[in-house]
Amino acid sequence: MKTVCINTSSFAVHSDAPLKILRAKNYEIEFNTTGRKLNQNELCNLNKMSDGVIAGTEKYTRDILARLPYLKVISRLGIGMDNVDLKAVDEKGIKVFKTKTNPAPAVAELVLGLMIDVVRNISKSNYELKKGEWKKHMGSLLQGKTLGIIGLGNIGKTLVKLVRGFGFKIIAYDLFQDEDFMKEYDITYCELNTLMQDSDIISLHLSLSDKTQKLVNKDRLALMKQDAILINTSRGEIIDEEALFAALKSNKLAGAGLDVFEQEPYAGPLTELNNIVITPHIGAYAKEIRNQMEIEAAENLIRGLNK
Repeated sequence: MKTVCINTSSFAVHSDAPLKILRAKNYEIEFNTTGRKLNQNELCNLNKMSDGVIAGTEKYTRDILARLPYLKVISRLGIGMDNVDLKAVDEKGIKVFKTKTNPAPAVAELVLGLMIDVVRNISKSNYELKKGEWKKHMGSLLQGKTLGIIGLGNIGKTLVKLVRGFGFKIIAYDLFQDEDFMKEYDITYCELNTLMQDSDIISLHLSLSDKTQKLVNKDRLALMKQDAILINTSRGEIIDEEALFAALKSNKLAGAGLDVFEQEPYAGPLTELNNIVITPHIGAYAKEIRNQMEIEAAENLIRGLNK
């Protein structure tokens, strides 16, 4: 009997369809019951006998893979592969799959929600009113502002389409420039520092690499307008969180909305600030998208184990 482990903590919460697919194969199934992302030791202990895993964003480094001697398949629940050492899995002959279901609509809608929440103080007002405090906080309009998108890939492009009614001036930074999309949606490509200086809202949509680690650092945050806001739904490591905390606390930056953090679950100093909205990595957590992704991840795992 094959043993498989579901390492993402919220698998099959809204539908048991993916579990039915796996159980029909009579696998022995282990679950991550921590309610959060597994750390290195937890991952190795839970998966030490696994033939296959359904992976979240926990890291599969060369050292971790060396401690999983039976592992034959990694089925990634998501499209990002920056948490998997692809060279190491190739050397070990481990098959790797990722889901093709597009999470972009869910992520883009969360980005828009964070933008509106931050500029109109929605969460802050809700919190205070529930405490019995009737306070009115002056916000700002989104309409007509300059939106800077760092990483104009699939999710960034979906965001562009979603926000057309706001009349944004949209500028973008990306190593690859899609000229056809630029012309169709009236986007201007520019250098990164120019984008940091000129944007009223900045949204990050990058994968994690050595080049993007702490790309938004103290110096780049200092380039931003004092009344600008920063949104990150990509990877937490792209922002220097200490520098962001300092900028927000000193009001050198108006606000931020974060769905991702360098260490997750996050319980750091950003939770102390009232000019930031934070969510626990829920970018793809729209049930219509999530259910499709989980079914596909289960099917990919079975496909890999059957080869």
